[in-house]
Amino acid sequence: MRNGKFRQIEKQYKFDEDKKVYLIEVSLDDYDDVYDEWDPAPFKKRFIEEDFDEFIKSSSKDIPMKFKLNIVLYIPLAMKDENKEKSVEAAYKNYYAYNTEKAEIEWNWMNRRSYTFLFIALSLLGLGSLLRFEDSSTLVDLFKQGILVGGWVFLWEFITYTFMDSKDYKFNYKIIKRLYQSELRFIYY
Repeated sequence: MRNGKFRQIEKQYKFDEDKKVYLIEVSLDDYDDVYDEWDPAPFKKRFIEEDFDEFIKSSSKDIPMKFKLNIVLYIPLAMKDENKEKSVEAAYKNYYAYNTEKAEIEWNWMNRRSYTFLFIALSLLGLGSLLRFEDSSTLVDLFKQGILVGGWVFLWEFITYTFMDSKDYKFNYKIIKRLYQSELRFIYY
């Protein structure tokens, strides 16, 4: 048993001392319980069932990122089928490979958007500070103030994306990649 903060985690999740990984255990009635029943694709390309995905994602979030995971599927011995086992493994890897790539694209898109906001903010603030009018009317002053306010709004958006939202995107990416890299094991009872 590890110290302090891991005691609560170890009450919920088994730890494999030999492999130094936490186990996320899922009991199934059949191999098909892993698949989304509405997906008509062949087994190796089928999507993972939403409840299954949500369960292992939330379980993964409980376990500190420094630990690796194994996903253990418990299936009745009467259902044992090596071909279906291979299909589940392939579907699992395909699903999380796709979602890892998708999360990486979202992360990159968020970063590009963030720096676009910074560019617009600096441009508007620079333009607003350079505008000097000898005879300025109320309309011209309003225009200049509008440019400055717009610059500050875009700067705030940059700060929000960079220092607040990016952590969520990065954490989501790490969770999905961690699940993709996890070993899938079958135990029959």
